[in-house]
Amino acid sequence: MKKEKQELPSGKIERLEFIYRSLSNGIRAAKSQAPRDWLAKKGLSIEITGASFNSGQIHHRKEQNFKIALAEVGFMQKSDAAVNCDTTAYTVFGIFSIMFPLRNLKNEIVNFYAIRIKSDNSAYMNQDGGLYPSYPHELTKRLFVVNTVLEAATLLESKVLDNKEAVIALKEGMVMPEHEEAIKRLSQLEEVIYIQSQIAKGGKEKTVWDKRKK
Repeated sequence: MKKEKQELPSGKIERLEFIYRSLSNGIRAAKSQAPRDWLAKKGLSIEITGASFNSGQIHHRKEQNFKIALAEVGFMQKSDAAVNCDTTAYTVFGIFSIMFPLRNLKNEIVNFYAIRIKSDNSAYMNQDGGLYPSYPHELTKRLFVVNTVLEAATLLESKVLDNKEAVIALKEGMVMPEHEEAIKRLSQLEEVIYIQSQIAKGGKEKTVWDKRKK
């Protein structure tokens, strides 16, 4: 089958945005019933959580330059697998996974978090950080902190947050520099609440910082 000639944007951020648009279109395709069923079982929607799906086919029938461009942003890696033609084999990050975008302070996508729909195994695409669902708005007064991206998505879906409240996901329970950066810039912050639960909605809440009591 003839390879399609397509160029990716030159900048890393633009390439990641391109990938996200492709994956977002993919989860809405008629053949992507399995990932939509997975989301439905978790009580999550595409619109609220920003979830997308990686079928692993974004590079199919594309020319080598397209694959190289995907590899340069970490979405693909060269593989040692044997191939039947004179081309380089690649493995794709997060194949058959629900993909959540992680964003920087400018709200640009810098990373992806993948959860496989068959095993629930999860991974981050790179070490570039980024927060899910995003950096909280500067006027946030009440910040909820959860251990995982899935818990943050669950809290978002519950629609209990008002416009002065926000949620951020830790990196599998770990506080990273980007979390500290995000909190320090919240000039109106009054309270930080940590929710320890496999499913954030209905989990145990603990206030870890309360400005009003100082």
